Amino acid sequence: KSVYAPEPFDVGRILQVEIISYYLLNFKTFVSSFARAAAGLGNYVEALVRKHDVEFNVVVSQMNGADHPSESIHVLHVGKMRMKLCKGKTTIVKEYYSSSMQLCGVRGGGNAAAQALFWQAKKGFSVVLAFESERERNAAIMLARRFAFDCNV
Repeated sequence: KSVYAPEPFDVGRILQVEIISYYLLNFKTFVSSFARAAAGLGNYVEALVRKHDVEFNVVVSQMNGADHPSESIHVLHVGKMRMKLCKGKTTIVKEYYSSSMQLCGVRGGGNAAAQALFWQAKKGFSVVLAFESERERNAAIMLARRFAFDCNV
């Protein structure tokens, strides 16, 4: 796609982009390479792993594939055994780590793509969450994957 939001797995790798222009039948190819580094992300995640439950402030931008008009702050809890999304004292969804759970960065969300995360908690329920920063989004993904791995998922 025309927008790419780097994942935590991209840290330290070289990303290469090839752009082909067909402007007025003058074919031109441009190749651009750049390294993407997230200084301190690994250390930050290692510090978070020591906690039982880590909270991230998020905004729900989509729910079950439909745009979510509210811009109210929700809290995503990434815990050692499960993840939970809350709004105030109300729990929206709470799921233990499982092989059916999906969690990844979102591709193609415009300027906020690097801050967005797709979470399919269970069959029939998914959300796209916007984080305060790319670092927070990447930390949440890495932390959840680490906890899921620790749960043998």
